[in-house]
Amino acid sequence: MFILLISCSDVDKDRPANLIGEEQMAQLIFELSIIDASQGFVPEKSKKQVRVHSASFYAYHEIDSLQFNLSSAYYAKHPKQYLRIVNRSKLLLEELEKEQAKQEEKKMMVEKDSLPSEKKDKNNRLNENK
Repeated sequence: MFILLISCSDVDKDRPANLIGEEQMAQLIFELSIIDASQGFVPEKSKKQVRVHSASFYAYHEIDSLQFNLSSAYYAKHPKQYLRIVNRSKLLLEELEKEQAKQEEKKMMVEKDSLPSEKKDKNNRLNENK
């Protein structure tokens, strides 16, 4: 019984005092994935690249790079927890992708509905002849 208690206390020995929770860590990894993917992106109507500095990211989330790195290192040593975090981040990315697809579909429907009536008539005649 005593050995079990010692074993359990060793598990939390490497746990940082300010460990970021699993849900917040998943959210942070999700957002960092988006930021990483957008680095160097140039919007159509702008000639400036989109840049997000890590300092502003950490400040926004009220954490610092040390806290994030210590938490990340802790979870890397605990694969089951880390896998839950990564899977949650992946789910958030998939949800975003679905939402983007819905928005794109709505945009296409609005554009299709806003065609001049002359073009609509022409398109309808072409579709009827098929």
